[in-house]
Amino acid sequence: MSKSKSELPSVQSIFARLWRDWLSAYRGRFAIVLILMIVIAVCSAGYAQFIQWVIEAFETSDSSVIYWGPLGVLALTLTKGFSTYGLQNLQNWVLNHVQADMQVKMFSRLVDMDLSSLTSESPAALATRFSSDILLTKGAVNAVLASLTSALTIIAAIIYMLSVDALMTLGLLLVFALAFGPVGVIGARIRKLSSRIQAQIAKMTESVNEGLSAIRMVRTYRLEERMRHSAASVFEKLRVLRVKMVKWQAAASPLMEIMGGAAVAVLLVLVSFRLQAGQIDLAAFVGLLTALGVMTSPARRIGSSYAIALQGSAALDRIFALYDTQNIINDGEFAYPGGQKAKGELRFENVSFAYPDGYQALEGINLEIPAGSTFAFVGRSGAGKSTIFNLLPRLYDVVDGAIFLDGRDLRHFSLAALRDQISVVSQESVLLNGSVMENIRFGRSDASDEEVKLAAEQAAASTFIEKLLDGYDTHIDPAKHEFSGGERQRLSIARAILRDAPILLLDEPTSALDAESEAAIREALKELEKGRTTLVIAHRLSTILDSDQIVVLDQGKISDIGTHYELLKREGIYAELFNLQFQQPPRRKRRRGRPSDVLDVSQTRLERVLKYFGAS
Repeated sequence: MSKSKSELPSVQSIFARLWRDWLSAYRGRFAIVLILMIVIAVCSAGYAQFIQWVIEAFETSDSSVIYWGPLGVLALTLTKGFSTYGLQNLQNWVLNHVQADMQVKMFSRLVDMDLSSLTSESPAALATRFSSDILLTKGAVNAVLASLTSALTIIAAIIYMLSVDALMTLGLLLVFALAFGPVGVIGARIRKLSSRIQAQIAKMTESVNEGLSAIRMVRTYRLEERMRHSAASVFEKLRVLRVKMVKWQAAASPLMEIMGGAAVAVLLVLVSFRLQAGQIDLAAFVGLLTALGVMTSPARRIGSSYAIALQGSAALDRIFALYDTQNIINDGEFAYPGGQKAKGELRFENVSFAYPDGYQALEGINLEIPAGSTFAFVGRSGAGKSTIFNLLPRLYDVVDGAIFLDGRDLRHFSLAALRDQISVVSQESVLLNGSVMENIRFGRSDASDEEVKLAAEQAAASTFIEKLLDGYDTHIDPAKHEFSGGERQRLSIARAILRDAPILLLDEPTSALDAESEAAIREALKELEKGRTTLVIAHRLSTILDSDQIVVLDQGKISDIGTHYELLKREGIYAELFNLQFQQPPRRKRRRGRPSDVLDVSQTRLERVLKYFGAS
């Protein structure tokens, strides 16, 4: 989602896109903003003309100036003050709406983004788009609008000055023009530093999130000092970049201040000659000096606003890069008519897959899974089990080969139609913000309350739900650990039961549970598996012994396939894994200082398993 230095778009094109895609929706309000800007500019430049009139009145001993002079100043001040108030409020209203619009689209884009793109950055780094980058964008637009007000004020002042003395005005403008070169250099440095600062802020957010999420492990292993050192390094890099940024930002405003001072010096020199030559009077001189003073402050604001706008352009570039990230998983067209469901027959035909970083996860997978059967996938870590589960709902697409559902290539399905055929129960039971009822209903949004409760009963979840303070209406806060692992898993199973999809993916559904919870969950899963094509990933081999087929994966390839007994007889990888889990010699354990013969738990389990299958 990042661009190389050579691909960075111009600042003008970035803000042009911001106007086209976001700000132009509020063009009516911006028209009012522009009118208010013009009023403010005219009032500001009007001071110079008004002062000239006052001086001329004094020179001609016009006593009426005592009345209209103060009233005129008051009228200018009130008009400018109310216009500024209206401008700031209207501008703030528009920008807050634009900010919310951009955040909504940004989150929607992230939700729809391919996993390969989404996982290229950490969640903490992506979160900075919603906070730091959006705030910089808002600040940049404010700065651009402030610059426009300042520019209009300068234009109004120049128009007045040209009416007084065109030659002298052109000389003064030439002095200001000398600042454009240095300001351009400053701007380039600011934009480059801003991009680096935003990237470092993302790293900082990621570092803080990592430290807090792993705080238990950090304290257990006494890693506090290491985490402090790591975080301090990130903070220090950010500090250095920000100091450099302030240095370059600080240079812009004084530069314009110096140019303003130089312009005043030039004005004094020129005026002295022209006064002596009788080409200008005192009132005109005071008017020019006042107009120059009116110009200086807006010119200084343009310098500082320019720096802020460049920071915003860097932030916008990061935001637009996210918007422009193209999905490589294209939606198909096929959908089952009239609420029909798939039979559940799956076929892998020479399937290979490599992750974006080049890691080859699967190679030449050929496999047929009949509808309604249960296939288990085992293998060492990194063998490719989870990758197969990722390919079925098209979280990723195969690189070579094809996967077929009921004889149709998965890529021909619409994503919605395909994913409606799949239920997932994983080792990490995800609960979202909402009630218990809503969390179960995520399985099927149109389900009635009665259907939700029935699914909870079948998942053995209704007992603990009904004991909650508000029952099914109890609110779930995902950040709090309000439910045990077994309870969360039962809610996940209830969600899958309610979905009633023909294909069921079980990804280590009992790996994080205690023995009692595992037994209850296994019973619920048996109910769920009935009549469905079930694919299981399990490290606990005791949970897959009755699978129709066990697929053994090794380094992305199918090493073996068969029933539990067939695989044991072949003495391959499966037998090795089985022996590691079950065939450990009895160990003597000492309790309270007294010896006693206690069989290892895994040995007892082995005897129970062998007895179940009638083996000696």
